[in-house]
Amino acid sequence: MPNPGGPLAGIRVLDAAGVIAAPSACAMMADLGADVIKLEPPQGDLLRGLVTVEDGPDPWWELDNRGKRGIVVDLATEKGIQVAHKIAASCDVLVTNLTTERQSKFKLRASDLRAGHPELIHVTLTGYGNSGSDKDRLGFDYTAFFSRGGVIDTMGEPGQTPPAGRPGQGDHTTSLAILSSILLALRERDLTGEGQDISVALMHAAMWTMSSDLSIGLAGGDVPGPIMRIETPSPLVGRFRCADDRWIMLTMPADHYWESFCVAMGQLEWLEDHRFADPDSRTDHGPELMILCDEIFASQSSDIWAGRLDAAGMVWSLIQNLNEVINDPQAEALQAFERVPNTTPPFRTVSPPFALQGSEMSVKGPAPSQGQHTTEILAEVGLENEEIQELFAKKIVS
Repeated sequence: MPNPGGPLAGIRVLDAAGVIAAPSACAMMADLGADVIKLEPPQGDLLRGLVTVEDGPDPWWELDNRGKRGIVVDLATEKGIQVAHKIAASCDVLVTNLTTERQSKFKLRASDLRAGHPELIHVTLTGYGNSGSDKDRLGFDYTAFFSRGGVIDTMGEPGQTPPAGRPGQGDHTTSLAILSSILLALRERDLTGEGQDISVALMHAAMWTMSSDLSIGLAGGDVPGPIMRIETPSPLVGRFRCADDRWIMLTMPADHYWESFCVAMGQLEWLEDHRFADPDSRTDHGPELMILCDEIFASQSSDIWAGRLDAAGMVWSLIQNLNEVINDPQAEALQAFERVPNTTPPFRTVSPPFALQGSEMSVKGPAPSQGQHTTEILAEVGLENEEIQELFAKKIVS
């Protein structure tokens, strides 16, 4: 029988991290049933209010902190550090992106916490890892993931201004690495009874996303770089503008699609053209073929091409804008957007990119307001009411 509370029901997580990547992993754990405690400094998480919607929710904050409980603790005080330790001692997992220096200052290193709590799983997110000359270098996904990880350089066309990634794209990719490593550590703890240290780096996550290209260089080949669209080796893997200014992406790396492609394009004579007789010939004459395809695609609207490409069994997609994605019936079928319960006005957010058949996974509630659950969390870890009121009075918690 599946656990009605979710596969992570009974697991308690201290989210002592800020911004997106690490908190996003913790939000997914909350969706899976974990009790996630969001620890914030008195000034609040940087993500709060970073993007606003008129008369609407705080979308980024809600996305990456939904379903958590919130507590504010001033770690600049010795008593605040003691409070954080007390909470950590009640948790199965601690997730942080504090630098090594700040973890040491606040006594939140694995060695500080695991002496009395050997079962604790301690997770650190960094820009560049825990060793090497840049281990203490600060980084966001724009710098450590997109830039240092080589992602941006391969995008766009040669000689153009490097394109910018979208906010949180590298962070949310990295959050999946954080989540999977935590689940592995929980499984290992089931077997050994011991916690472990986990290190996840934005730069390493970027290199994993680029691993198909990197593997060529590692094998001694020429690492692929950006190319002009017109120099695409084959139109079977290319993008084309239609008469209505909509773009279509084709992805058919296998040669057996060629004949059907010629049928869809209305160009049966290409099957007899020596320039296009086989994949190598088409690569040699790639720019010529791309120019011909550009002219043909530009002659009809994307709706017409949709019917023709589908009829020919082509693998293709319209390049959608994000408003179209939000209203895409297939997104609805995927349950990609989920209504956040207990909110006024009601709103939706994005669900994790996986589905569990037979397990409960859902957004449990909105993100916490600042310090919303401070009192109840302190009581849960054994503080008496008098102690709690003193902490509030001294502004150690709020």
